[in-house]
Amino acid sequence: MTGLDVIETALCLTRSGTGSLVVLRGPLGCGRSAALKDAKRLAERMDVRVLRAAGARQERHFPFGVVHQLAGEELSGPPRPGGLHELLVAAGPALVTVDDLQWADEESVRALARSAGRLDRIPVVMLVCVRDGDVGSGSSLVEQVVRQAAHVVALERPLLAESSKRKVVACLRAQPPWVRSVLDAMAVLGDDSDVGLIASLAEVDEVGCTTALRAMDRLGLVDRPPRFAHRVVREVVEETMAPADRVRLQAVAVRLLHDAGRPAEVVAGRLPAVTVTQGPWAVEVLRTAAAAAMERGAPLTAVEYLRRALLEHPRAGARRATLLLELAAAERGVDRAAAASHLSVAAQMVTTTRERAAIAARIVPGALVEASSAVREVVRGVENELRVAQPHDEVLGDLALRVEARSHHAECMARHRFVRCVDRLGERPDEPFPTTSAGRELLSVRLHCATIASVWRADEVAAVAERVLAHAPPLPGHVHTPIATLVTTLCAAGSLDAVSVWLDSAMERSLTANAVAEQVFIQAEQVSVLLHRGRITAARSRAENVLTAAGTRGLASEVLVALASVAWESRDDHLVNRLVPLVRQRTHIPALSVAHQMLCGVAAADPQAGLAHLRDAGSQAEELGWRNPVLYPWRSEVARILWRRGDVAAARELAVEQHALALRWGSAAGVGKALCHLGSMIEGDAGVAMLRRAVSVLEGSANRFELARALWQLGRRTGDRHCVARSSLMAVECGERPPVAWEEPATGQGDGGRDLTGAQQRVVELALAGRSNQEIADFMQVGVRVVEKHLTNAYRRLGVQGRSGLSAALHGGDPVR
Repeated sequence: MTGLDVIETALCLTRSGTGSLVVLRGPLGCGRSAALKDAKRLAERMDVRVLRAAGARQERHFPFGVVHQLAGEELSGPPRPGGLHELLVAAGPALVTVDDLQWADEESVRALARSAGRLDRIPVVMLVCVRDGDVGSGSSLVEQVVRQAAHVVALERPLLAESSKRKVVACLRAQPPWVRSVLDAMAVLGDDSDVGLIASLAEVDEVGCTTALRAMDRLGLVDRPPRFAHRVVREVVEETMAPADRVRLQAVAVRLLHDAGRPAEVVAGRLPAVTVTQGPWAVEVLRTAAAAAMERGAPLTAVEYLRRALLEHPRAGARRATLLLELAAAERGVDRAAAASHLSVAAQMVTTTRERAAIAARIVPGALVEASSAVREVVRGVENELRVAQPHDEVLGDLALRVEARSHHAECMARHRFVRCVDRLGERPDEPFPTTSAGRELLSVRLHCATIASVWRADEVAAVAERVLAHAPPLPGHVHTPIATLVTTLCAAGSLDAVSVWLDSAMERSLTANAVAEQVFIQAEQVSVLLHRGRITAARSRAENVLTAAGTRGLASEVLVALASVAWESRDDHLVNRLVPLVRQRTHIPALSVAHQMLCGVAAADPQAGLAHLRDAGSQAEELGWRNPVLYPWRSEVARILWRRGDVAAARELAVEQHALALRWGSAAGVGKALCHLGSMIEGDAGVAMLRRAVSVLEGSANRFELARALWQLGRRTGDRHCVARSSLMAVECGERPPVAWEEPATGQGDGGRDLTGAQQRVVELALAGRSNQEIADFMQVGVRVVEKHLTNAYRRLGVQGRSGLSAALHGGDPVR
């Protein structure tokens, strides 16, 4: 039976002259007040008189206060003559309700206890409510009343809501100080606590702590093991805690948890909220926690711990330098500029050349470009110091090479210094191959510099770069060393097989090691490889994944450049729009300034604005000395716009210049693409001859999609259906749409092609690629009849009779791509 059922039964018995005592009890917010209201409405429907009273903590010192309320008298008046029992006899039949019995004055409780034993002879139902856990709810007088009840209804523990906060606040204010201390300690310690820790922090003994917890459990505020029953309770405790008490308790709690042997990350996670320094023990805890965070793939958390450790040890010296080194190691994947800055500060705290060189050799090469000039000055100072020292021992000699590699890379990527870098290269990469990893780091930077300036031939660079790569283990940490520049070098040279396998291995190791920061860099490197293989859709998809995984965290400049390359090559508006704001914020970095202009150029709706942006990109690249036509194809983009605007002469001039630069660099992809662009703009046999040469050159290229484009151009110009079919087949195998689908439908023809379903479009693409119905079915893993159905529906939508009409239905477009 529910509480209301019990009350209704008791009220029905009053008609026969028999009364009873019903007790409702339960924790805070269990619905006692609602039950009393329901009982009042029920009594009124049954024409039973209702007398009401309630105990109050502030009025406990008024004798017979509850009795006065039942009699309808002022609290200051004398008790009713004849006592409570005479009052009840005169009132019957009646429902007498007394809320919060635990707060009633002693005289009234005694009177209620005496009357409760005589209710079976008068038509009165006495309904009293007790809030469990409140001070007084377990007193002997209250229990005397409860023991005489005919029915004790235990109300269920409530699910507190925001609206319950006022009740919780009032309840907490009624608790004695030692109970409130226990609750404050629980709020500060959180769920990672036990009775011993709570008692120590609250400064009470364990018996007192257990007693308080039991009382709060009965109130419905605390569960077992010791924890708050609902977030509302925790919020109220925290909001009503004095700020000074919170600060004091947090400082004590963190040391208690440490002394109790809690894991380092549990303790370290609390230290940022402690405003008072804790001393050497806290530094060690934070260092241990940072190492654990790095192992589980949480570098940002490790950075937070180590930055707090610096506050614990503010004085300069070897100890602080060690902390700075550990912090920089955590930051290098998530905030490289900060890592470089901290390393430069650490380098100024040590005393020997060897120590300074070892610190400078830790700086990520790309970070030097992004860091402040003060950081670069420190590296140059160390480089000069090593040059003067002329190191002869092996360790210092290796450090000198690593520092030189980083300084060299910074100069290659900076304005006004590239000429000096090129002068240091020489005419050919014919130096003896280095025997140490430090030497290979410096050689990697030199190869990268030679690549972006196109001062050495692509085949020469690729041969040396592949040899360096073969000596470098595919570790996730390579992204923080000059070895990472080999990826750009080999992509520009079109030598992709070895680096592709190498990056796959590095990614596998990064997944095993939870190296999440490094995974972003490696994915960006894989994006570059996919792009230069002609897998543009796959590269675009992975670029989107990189942006999604990075979230709001800033990406390194090399990563952004790789993603921007995919965006301008694919002309993907969505990807361009996501990248432009990220790149625009950091145009003080030369590579990102060029990338920003390229992105704006390909995205501009106005051709004139697009030309301005692309020419600005070209001017900046020329000023920097970056002349590699594969990495910086601004001339091709400008030529495309000029051709569409009808400025044929200017477009051809730029195409000729692009071809000359491509020949100088010598990669098959660069030369073939330049020939294809130029050939598509030249009419007659000369243009066809160029397109044939483009196809011939691209046959030896890793970029199969560029070969597909060249075959398409040649097939269109000569009417060679074999070239067209091979082009389509090659494009589909690259994961791209066949070239015929690049073109816009001709006026009055093929408008229905835009209405093809995804499956129909795929079948048409494969049909255009020369696949038979059975081959299409095998490729799509469906039945031949399904393929035939898709083709029939596509023919009807395109308005053609069969396969022979597909190409004509979709034909048209721009000769320059």
